[in-house]
Amino acid sequence: MDKATLLNHLKVIQSVYATGLTLWGLLCTLDEQTIKRNRIILKEDGIDIVPPGRTLYIPPNMGIYNVQLGGPLQWNIGHASLEFSKMLLRNFTNDSFEIVHNYCEESDQLDKLRSQLWYHFARLVRNALTHNQRWLLSRPSDLRILPVTWHGKVIEATMNGNEMTFEFYDWFDGMELWEEMYVFGESLY
Repeated sequence: MDKATLLNHLKVIQSVYATGLTLWGLLCTLDEQTIKRNRIILKEDGIDIVPPGRTLYIPPNMGIYNVQLGGPLQWNIGHASLEFSKMLLRNFTNDSFEIVHNYCEESDQLDKLRSQLWYHFARLVRNALTHNQRWLLSRPSDLRILPVTWHGKVIEATMNGNEMTFEFYDWFDGMELWEEMYVFGESLY
């Protein structure tokens, strides 16, 4: 991968994030019955949306899943849309971090990456997002660098095992971190 490809990947990742947040905004404006009326059918050859009163021909022996909106108790648009937005943030952060890390590894620039003020914050957030939304701060190599501060947010050893809350790291933080990664990407060779 070259630098132009890295920057293009970062722009695509940001665009997908923007698309997801746009859809999240639309979800928040719809009533539950409007959303629940359509059926979503996952087939071996794609996805179909079946509006009310319509049927869908499914060839015999084709594997399908009729995807249902639901949850542990009862489906709730507010809760579902919040969880959707959290998923967007997880993917946005993870994908951005991984593409920059992979590029730096391939181009022998990991030392430059590791010297960025945001690097350890991003790495620890990425780890928490990837592992059950809980801080994993017990490795000796992580404990040696703590506390880690970025934009007034502090990650410290006492947080180990605690949930990484949405209040600690949210959509705006994700965008700020992406922007720092992108600017860093521009500085690479």
